[in-house]
Amino acid sequence: MKPVLSPNARLQSAVRLAKIGLMASVLIPSSTFAQAIENGDGNAEVAADDTPFGEIVVTAQKRDQNTQDIGIAIAAFGAGQMEALGVVDVKDIATLVPGFTVAKSFRGPPIYTLRGVGFNTPNMSTSSPVGVYLDEIAYPYPIMTEGLSLDLSRVEVLKGPQGTLYGRNTTGGLINSIANKPTSDQSGEVKLSAGSYQSYGVEGFLNGGIAPNLNARLAFDIQRADKGWQVSVTHGQRLGKVDKAAARFSLGWEPSDSAKFLLTANWWKDKSDTQAGQSIAAFPRGLIAFLGLNTPAEWQAAAPGLGLPTEIFSQSYTPTSGKQANWVIQNLPWGGMNGGGNNFTPAPLDFRKNNEMLSFALRGEVNVTDAIKLTSLTSYAHFTRHEGYDTGGWDIENLIGLGEGSIKSFSQELRLSGDSDRLHWVAGAFFARDKIRENDKSWGATISTVALVRTFGLLSAPPSTTTAQLEDIQWGFRDWENLINQTVTSKAVFGQVEYKLNDQLNLTFGMRYTKDKAEFSGCSKDQGDNSIAASWNAFFNYATPFGANVQPGGCVTYLADLVPFGVNAQGMVSKVLDEDNLSGRIALDYHVNDDVLIYASAARGFKSGAFPNINANVAPQYDPAKQEEVRAFEVGIKTSPARGMIFNTSAFYYDYRDKQLFVNTPDPVYVTLNSIKNIPKSHIFGIEGELSVPLFRGLDARVTATYLNAKIDTYSGFNDFGQARDFAGASFPFTPKFQLNGTLTYGFDVGPNLNARLTANGRYSSSSRGDLEGDPLFRIDGYPLFDTNLAVMTNDDNYQFDLFVRNIGNKYYWNSVQLPLDSLVRYAGMPRTWGVSFKAKF
Repeated sequence: MKPVLSPNARLQSAVRLAKIGLMASVLIPSSTFAQAIENGDGNAEVAADDTPFGEIVVTAQKRDQNTQDIGIAIAAFGAGQMEALGVVDVKDIATLVPGFTVAKSFRGPPIYTLRGVGFNTPNMSTSSPVGVYLDEIAYPYPIMTEGLSLDLSRVEVLKGPQGTLYGRNTTGGLINSIANKPTSDQSGEVKLSAGSYQSYGVEGFLNGGIAPNLNARLAFDIQRADKGWQVSVTHGQRLGKVDKAAARFSLGWEPSDSAKFLLTANWWKDKSDTQAGQSIAAFPRGLIAFLGLNTPAEWQAAAPGLGLPTEIFSQSYTPTSGKQANWVIQNLPWGGMNGGGNNFTPAPLDFRKNNEMLSFALRGEVNVTDAIKLTSLTSYAHFTRHEGYDTGGWDIENLIGLGEGSIKSFSQELRLSGDSDRLHWVAGAFFARDKIRENDKSWGATISTVALVRTFGLLSAPPSTTTAQLEDIQWGFRDWENLINQTVTSKAVFGQVEYKLNDQLNLTFGMRYTKDKAEFSGCSKDQGDNSIAASWNAFFNYATPFGANVQPGGCVTYLADLVPFGVNAQGMVSKVLDEDNLSGRIALDYHVNDDVLIYASAARGFKSGAFPNINANVAPQYDPAKQEEVRAFEVGIKTSPARGMIFNTSAFYYDYRDKQLFVNTPDPVYVTLNSIKNIPKSHIFGIEGELSVPLFRGLDARVTATYLNAKIDTYSGFNDFGQARDFAGASFPFTPKFQLNGTLTYGFDVGPNLNARLTANGRYSSSSRGDLEGDPLFRIDGYPLFDTNLAVMTNDDNYQFDLFVRNIGNKYYWNSVQLPLDSLVRYAGMPRTWGVSFKAKF
């Protein structure tokens, strides 16, 4: 590594680099190099720069371009800055990009939201409107993305609809991570780390040529934490251990100057603990909405008659720390607190993951002519899930879940691209097929609505019913499962042209035609132990003249609406969703001079329709949400008013149609059950800004901010208690109005052979909410967070020692509030953590 340069030397160095056309940037002062990736293949050219937050070469439009030279709202970050700020997976990108938020769903999969565009689904099987890519390969289901971020060169965040050049249409934007690629240089790196909560890890890579024109790279990452960061507020046990491993093997072959191929295998496995929620309030909706009881005293008086322990009404608390939580460590006897019944299947109390993914990707590039290139992208991913979680956040079983399933995803893209003096063009075709099996198992001994089903079921028991059968009815319906199978097929053709109208004005126009088909089957069903069947059959024999005849392991979902039921009309529900769309983008960018770019764009993007995996009483609950559409209009300016300084700003308006939302729908038995709906009309208005300034020698600053006003224009629906509401004017969930991020870096010498870098990052998010109604209990308070990192490294950059602290102020904050059934839960962020690491290159 070079010593910090004087201002004059830095300016002269930058001028020399500009003359030879090396447009790369360093994102941290300790590293005087950046990688300019050619078309995403990772063959880097090493270049120096003098600014830590400068321009960077990206491939957002499938070719090398400088971030300051393209009329797209894009944020790009190099490996050094991500390392300094503790970015280890997709969710950590939220620490760098205002407007991007990550919330935890009550079943585990993350909820990604960018510029207010997100889908609040807890389902593993539903794709996100914010796409996640690795080297242009899509991983469309958020749960697949949790182990991909190792050995990265950079990350690009594209904001707004991306329906033209990328394989999966997304209405919010996308995150494309670019991995380091194999080169002929024999090199390697190992990094050892340790820190709070008995955490430790090792990561690194080996790289080099193994034969003429054949290079390989192996990267690995193993992380452990043997002490959980969550502590129960009642029994004192801990949850939050970490057990993750990931590896990537890349093989690059260049048989000639006109052809190159890259084969990549990615693998990750996560056996970490899942997170328990913080129960801030109890809402036994069966007692409130069905029986009309409104006070805790009334609930406690009614509970014993329904077989509910009164202890459930004292489970909630007011958290003051992210460490606080609660979960079940011991099953209730099969008859509530008193025992009884014959169909006992204990809830699994192993609240951890056993999730794994193996994926392969083959990229080929062949120069058909000097001006035309053929690119092929082929990928296959196989993800499996086994994940236990306590959704209720009580130490008495209310809602315990076990998510199981698999995703098999195949995609193929072929495209041609060409260049001339004034024209750059891309045209291609895309095909993808996903096969998904999702099985969410649940245990709910104290669910209030289920207690009503058991109680009313007893009323239908004939005189000949034995005591054992009565106990099966009274204490049944303890467990069930929601099973779905989906096959999703997507086909598309696309093209884009960029035409230089004159030396200053460029026109971009692109379109994509997409045809999607989703084939679905699913039902809610007995787990095979006759648990739900005994109570269910008794209740419906009492409630209707048609009755029910669910067998052990059978479906309980009616194939029609509740009226009429139809005799034995229960089983797997099958549906098909066929859709197509035409997305596109047109943009003008005007280069006022070398330092100022003005751009304006209009885009139309879609996200495909979706089926839910839910507690389904009747078939109409499985009706899909149709595809959503965003019509986006944006204007912006990118400037470099002085060497090393950047000031960018943009304003945008989204006309949002048929936004997909996970909502409650009234149910005559369970008060409300979930489904997904479309919001007919909504809008988003936003302003973004970025300022990077070299303050003085070695000290540089970057500030970014986003303001969002995301509102529903037209939608009538229901709250959690089945009450009709007009939600016009409501704000989107998980969408703060204002977010701010600031980073300071200071590079300095500490001796003749050592340099140091101090990085401080602060970010602020204003309040948001987890519901549409604006109930104060669903409020997500605004919060500031501060992190810091001190790195000391040798001048040759071969050795580096880091000391970091995250959430310096030990701030209590949360990013999600949800009411899955009777317990309103928060999901908190981690408290203060610290760590050290040592890295050596060889």
